[in-house]
Amino acid sequence: MNETNNFFYNFFIGLSFIILKLFYRLSIIGKENIPKIEPVVVVSNHLSNIDPFVVNVALFPRKVCSMAKEELFRNPLLSFFFRKLGAFPIHRGKYDRRAFKNSLEVLSRGQVFAIFPEGRRNRLEDGKLGPLHKGAALIAIKSGVLVVPMGIKGTEKILPKGNLLPRFPKVKVKIGKPLPLINDKEQLTEKIGEAISSILGEM
Repeated sequence: MNETNNFFYNFFIGLSFIILKLFYRLSIIGKENIPKIEPVVVVSNHLSNIDPFVVNVALFPRKVCSMAKEELFRNPLLSFFFRKLGAFPIHRGKYDRRAFKNSLEVLSRGQVFAIFPEGRRNRLEDGKLGPLHKGAALIAIKSGVLVVPMGIKGTEKILPKGNLLPRFPKVKVKIGKPLPLINDKEQLTEKIGEAISSILGEM
């Protein structure tokens, strides 16, 4: 099934691209590793609240769907905004059956599903990857689609803890090659972690 990017999505992602290019000198490497039409699970490290927008920009013109914490959807205006950008809520800290089902439905439509396996922003130093949840691997196994690893660097410096004004570091994105699908969530999670860590090391 072909993706349909609405005007709102195209406009906002286009605007985000301009801002990231002008102020943060965004560079994207490895975009050719994203399938042009097939469904795919994209897994990335997570450093900042703007990472979802960086992922959407990096993967455009593919429309990206993803999870966001349920608290963001309690405000009607924010809920409208995030849903228009392809996000749906997840209750963190427990198994969310509805969010899992929504993820599989995204992939069944032939779309891109992006997820941060760390589950929340990483506060570790030196760009190290935090512990990974197994949800990304489980979704990939259940759907039978490719998993593509991605690394993001620089977004953690935009608004460091304690700073009121943003900074303007260079933001880098690198997309790795698809991983072989392993029908074991423990092993696949381990491979996902190794792939993302390897990309971050190369960056």
